[in-house]
Amino acid sequence: MANDSDIELMRQLAQGSEAALRKIIDRHREPLYRLAYGLLGDRAIAEDVVQETFIRLWRKARRYDPRYSLSTWLYRIACNRCYDELRRRRRHREAVVQAFESMTDADFLEAEELLALLRQATAQLPPKQRMVYQLREVEGLSAEEAALATGMTPDQLKANLYAARNAVREKLKKYGI
Repeated sequence: MANDSDIELMRQLAQGSEAALRKIIDRHREPLYRLAYGLLGDRAIAEDVVQETFIRLWRKARRYDPRYSLSTWLYRIACNRCYDELRRRRRHREAVVQAFESMTDADFLEAEELLALLRQATAQLPPKQRMVYQLREVEGLSAEEAALATGMTPDQLKANLYAARNAVREKLKKYGI
């Protein structure tokens, strides 16, 4: 059976208590961080995983079953997020390796020039659009993850991403791309 204080904190959290959430975070943050860092080897991404774990806990607090340990539930959420990140990295790495293996020297120079132009185009975007563009197009986050990271609603995220893509497209057209 779960720790009685965890059960009480989860009951309070299900009722919307931010104080309960803070206590849970204080109690479980370090072990979750150690797990995420151990799996991912990246401090910043491990911190993101821990933050996302607590966001999901907040959103799903009513689903908690007190017959089970809260720490086990939190570890499961964090592990799932770590596995998602590892899969994303693997897909990205495979795509990059495949692209580079097929490139000639001329292709490589052209790709570097294109990246420089793309950086210029995105640097001119308004901050919200630049953030959304970076999260979705460069980092490969899902719409849900980007919305969580930015605090935007899905509609706000879509509108900013749409505007950013159009602005980047127009700027690249000026360079003949």
